[in-house]
Amino acid sequence: MSTFNIGTQNAASINNVGGAMVIEGGLHASASWRYQLRGEIARAIELLNGLPLPAHVQAEAGQALSEAAEAANRQPDKERAAGKLAKATTTLKEAGAFAGAGVALLETIKRAASILGPIGATVLALL
Repeated sequence: MSTFNIGTQNAASINNVGGAMVIEGGLHASASWRYQLRGEIARAIELLNGLPLPAHVQAEAGQALSEAAEAANRQPDKERAAGKLAKATTTLKEAGAFAGAGVALLETIKRAASILGPIGATVLALL
């Protein structure tokens, strides 16, 4: 019996094999950080809208998240997306949004920042 202890991974295809593995025809997988990021940001906006925060915090963080999604959409720009995600994170952190009910939002922003790779490290450092 084989035991695999695997931490967090982000890949298009992961195969863990405890014996022989034969692949005929090759492995074909694709993933796009843009779609993953947009999904996480959409989830963050949904969670943000459900939190009891002051209107100005909702508006400022919501705008920054929308702009981060836009940066991942048409002409993918990881740096701009990370900057906007950092702005939303700072706004929410200063408002105390990550306490209590905001934990799910915090985790969603962490996932979004992780999708951005090294550029997302700034956002992770803010959390």
